[in-house]
Amino acid sequence: MSLSHRNHSKDNYNSSFEQTQKEPPLWKSPLIWLCGIAGALIIGIPLLMDGFTHRVISVLMIDVSLSNLPYKASLEALCHQYIEYLVEGDTNIQGKFADKVAILSNQEFQERDRLLLQNQCKQIALQPPGIGKAQGTSLIDALTRLETEIQHQQSQGNNQSVAAVIVIQSAELVNHQQKILLSLNQKLQVLSRKEAL
Repeated sequence: MSLSHRNHSKDNYNSSFEQTQKEPPLWKSPLIWLCGIAGALIIGIPLLMDGFTHRVISVLMIDVSLSNLPYKASLEALCHQYIEYLVEGDTNIQGKFADKVAILSNQEFQERDRLLLQNQCKQIALQPPGIGKAQGTSLIDALTRLETEIQHQQSQGNNQSVAAVIVIQSAELVNHQQKILLSLNQKLQVLSRKEAL
């Protein structure tokens, strides 16, 4: 190898070394800064919004008596809409009622459960076992049971606001309530007779 060829390769090495030294460091590149800011926004904005989202005790109680059966399509649409608005961390209380009340869910909503709950909306008008055996639709029983479920959550330290959707076609006295009402009526009549004397 000739001396001139060695000198030439040595000059090439020195010039390429100088060129690398002259390039700005990677962290000074505007493109790197732009990618870093975009990444921080993509991760940070959803976390920030999640921090400001107000969690609630969310309630859906559906009248599944025979009088509400013609409105099955509307009930299903309402169920889908209800589940669409659930946010992870909400407490999801769902129940059905007619002559009796059944609570189907009382737990914290997780995003992974959304599809399962949406699929359950197809059976929204089906009566759970033990419901619909007697005539009547008891709104009083449904509200009393709902109050118990909310108090249960509050006893566990869950003091979130309550957002409730209660769907009822018509409230009708159930057999045991009719007996109570008749008994109260009789007592009132006896009292009014005593006052008249």
